[in-house]
Amino acid sequence: MKVTLEKVKGLVLDMDGTIYIGSKPLPGAPEAVNRLRKKLKLVFMTNNSTLTRTQYLEKLNRMGIHAYVSEILTSGYLAARYVATEHPGAHVLVVGEEGISREALQLGLRIIDHSQWKLAEYVVAGLDRGFTYQKAANASQAIRNGAKFIATNLDNIYPTEEGFMPGAGSIIAMLSAATGVKPFSVGKPSPISSQMALETLGLQASEVVFVGDRVDTDVAAARAVGARCILVKTGAFELFRDKISEADMVVDSLVELPSLLSLE
Repeated sequence: MKVTLEKVKGLVLDMDGTIYIGSKPLPGAPEAVNRLRKKLKLVFMTNNSTLTRTQYLEKLNRMGIHAYVSEILTSGYLAARYVATEHPGAHVLVVGEEGISREALQLGLRIIDHSQWKLAEYVVAGLDRGFTYQKAANASQAIRNGAKFIATNLDNIYPTEEGFMPGAGSIIAMLSAATGVKPFSVGKPSPISSQMALETLGLQASEVVFVGDRVDTDVAAARAVGARCILVKTGAFELFRDKISEADMVVDSLVELPSLLSLE
């Protein structure tokens, strides 16, 4: 299948495993993204909630990728936005890093200390590389006390330069097991994240292609809004090799996209 430029006006680009792994850009990815930008609208969307949108912008810029903070959607930002829309000024207990807490503060939410778990109206959980048993205990108590359980995403693992590491989903599974409560997830492949990507682009689903390395998040996110998806053979691709038929197209890497989309 060849996706033609006449039908594609924007891309939703995954970041971890698609543009880079850890702090290292994948070969040719920055140049490919900059070529794509010349003709298409772009949104950069990641389930990694450890950094703020501004920090991700700085990361992309360091790799030589031109972007704007308004084009970046993180699961931490989406979770904070969801809570702020549903309950402005809510008291939030965060299991995660500054990519959640700082975005939440900027949206007017009140971040409480774990010792104040009884005040929590929401528990927002994501990847937390400083996760402890005490954090798990406090968050579990808050959820059992009635706090709404929000997950940034359910990815069990994520790619790093040292290999695959436990992801947000691993932490969230523990909290769910401890409370018997299933979280409401806002990151990929939630329709919330996909719809937000379309709104950010200002395009219809038929005009957009999602690009990523995971069938369970990137392809599923595209399907959630009826969009197409291109799967790249980088990052976590090998974990989904037996499911590649679910994507509209499979390519070796992001480098192939400009020519496939008739941009060069």
